Amino acid sequence: MSAGDDRVESLDVFRGFTIFAMIVVNNPGDWGAVFPPLVHAYWHGASFADVVFPWFLFIMGFAMPFAFARRRERGHARSQLYRRIAMRVTLLILLGLVLNAAAGAQAAAPLRFPGVLQRLAIAYLLTALAVLHLRPAGWFVATAIVLIGHWAVLARLPFDGYPAGSIGPAHNLAGYLDAMVFGRHAMSTPIDPEGLLGTLPAAATALLGAGIGELVRRSSSPEARLRLLAAAGAIALAIGLAWSRLLPLNKHLWTGSFVLVATGLAMIAFGLTYLVVDVRRVRSWTRPFIWLGVNPLATYCCSELIGHMLDATWMHRTTPKAWLFWAVLQPALRFRYAEWTSLAFAVAYASFWTCVAGLFYQRGIRIQV
Repeated sequence: MSAGDDRVESLDVFRGFTIFAMIVVNNPGDWGAVFPPLVHAYWHGASFADVVFPWFLFIMGFAMPFAFARRRERGHARSQLYRRIAMRVTLLILLGLVLNAAAGAQAAAPLRFPGVLQRLAIAYLLTALAVLHLRPAGWFVATAIVLIGHWAVLARLPFDGYPAGSIGPAHNLAGYLDAMVFGRHAMSTPIDPEGLLGTLPAAATALLGAGIGELVRRSSSPEARLRLLAAAGAIALAIGLAWSRLLPLNKHLWTGSFVLVATGLAMIAFGLTYLVVDVRRVRSWTRPFIWLGVNPLATYCCSELIGHMLDATWMHRTTPKAWLFWAVLQPALRFRYAEWTSLAFAVAYASFWTCVAGLFYQRGIRIQV
């Protein structure tokens, strides 16, 4: 891999898989009938649904050294990079607010300020600035400082009359800060999963991805890259699981143990993808994921927006989604267990957006978000 590579195909495939998984997780046919791996952990613990977004953040960071190196080779000045970063951050925040407005329109709820795209924007900004201004060794040092510092804040800082170290769903520093800053403009299930305090370790997730991406970019052979990804993934996973005995895995709080476990799994999963796609060159199955991987955020935003529209009530009677699920899909499939029908709806919905991404790909349309 080098800066001059136009695309790293396995990275597009892995990115596309995460987008497909995010759409599936966010759009079951029936929220009351979902397989446990596709349900977010209520508080401590982690399921497959919990690691998908961290995987996307890791991929975003992993791609940065390649992207910035390519632009420097093309003669882009640092000021041009700053403008590009600022434009992307602004667009992501605005799109996130639009999606939040669409989600809350039906219930006339206050506009939620935090969100997936807002967290992605801030993580991108902080990671990009670190990549531009620090040496690669500094990226790992900064990641360690953020994760340990976040742990120290959770463990040592009392708040609102509660003792330091309170990290239950009803009383924790992250929820307290969000309530102070955002008030009713934050989710509370039990706390906002994209709140303020967790955004720093989320950025560290992307920065760790950038560090691994830089090491992979400088590796001399496919075998060396595979060894690096396997070893780094195993080490991160082992440290994260050991740390979770003191600091539980928690996506809502985005704890350091959760970061290391999620990124360790991401390294191993990407290593396997790289082995199959770029080393063994088994690519017959990859095309749909490449379509999604080339236009990931545009596809995600469209799927979320239409998903909110499908959840809007028709004339105070039912929603398009409920009609499709109960009147069309359920009678057609007649699965014994409702979870299979719910999953079929989610997969069908994700597949529809995969086809849309395929049309964009075939026509050479690439929407930069």
